[in-house]
Amino acid sequence: MEFLSMPHTRTSTKHMVPKVNDLFVSNLREPMLTLVEDTSSGTHDTLMAACDPARYRQLGVDHWEEHGSCAENLVLALKELNERAGLKGAKGVGADVTINNVPAPLNLFMNVPWDDEGDISFKAPKTKSGDFVRLRAERDIVVVMSACPQDVTDINNKNIRDAHFLVEGGLGDDSPKQQSSQTPRRRPQPRKINSGQRAPSTVATGEMGDDDKSQVGSTPAKKPVARKTAPAKRTTQGQTGAAKKPAPAAASAPKKKTVPKPAGTPANAGEGSAPNANGSAAAPAEGKPVEKKKPRKLVRKE
Repeated sequence: MEFLSMPHTRTSTKHMVPKVNDLFVSNLREPMLTLVEDTSSGTHDTLMAACDPARYRQLGVDHWEEHGSCAENLVLALKELNERAGLKGAKGVGADVTINNVPAPLNLFMNVPWDDEGDISFKAPKTKSGDFVRLRAERDIVVVMSACPQDVTDINNKNIRDAHFLVEGGLGDDSPKQQSSQTPRRRPQPRKINSGQRAPSTVATGEMGDDDKSQVGSTPAKKPVARKTAPAKRTTQGQTGAAKKPAPAAASAPKKKTVPKPAGTPANAGEGSAPNANGSAAAPAEGKPVEKKKPRKLVRKE
């Protein structure tokens, strides 16, 4: 939890009472607010804690647990803010803030003087109607303002009044801090995806309507190519001494029945001048022309 810190601010500015151009910092010593204008007497306080129910009990207030306080105002304001923003639990702004645990406040217009001996006192304010201070936010922050309900001591001159505030700024503000916040944000670099994290390819499913879908995923699988079988060579016993079996056809090829040859047809009819079993060329039948036929496909024998 990061919040405006008066001890860290005094360490940074070396001022007990804030002055114009003082930079208020957080408990992490990061810039939060800058006092840019002050039309009052400049009497402000950075020492006193926010009033709470326990403080009014010590002052002897009747029904002290029902008396309003700056600590209670802070808790209720943060509760309303988180409910409107939908923030719950540890994600809420000021999740660690309770009535008994609040950061030390910046007590604007409060007159808390001290003497050379180190004694402090609570005096009536020195401001007049219309006095104001202007603060510039140095970052995105949540500011809670409480009109202090202290009516026992002289800190409010025992005359409780409402406090007024105005939120300025926007596109027309000439503040250099707010102009710099309008610069466009840099786009993050593309994230690398490991091959094991890629989505499955959608190319094979036919979902080609979206260009992004066809690009995301692994490389599409190639279509299987039919395996070609080299034609078997016919040999004779005279050449090799033993006839070789023809090469088996593809497993998916259908079996075909052998067609019986007509009577009187030579063993090698339709195959040109392929040699017979005895190595000599077949002679055509006398008186009949040779009829050429298409070569038969080899069929694997079971």
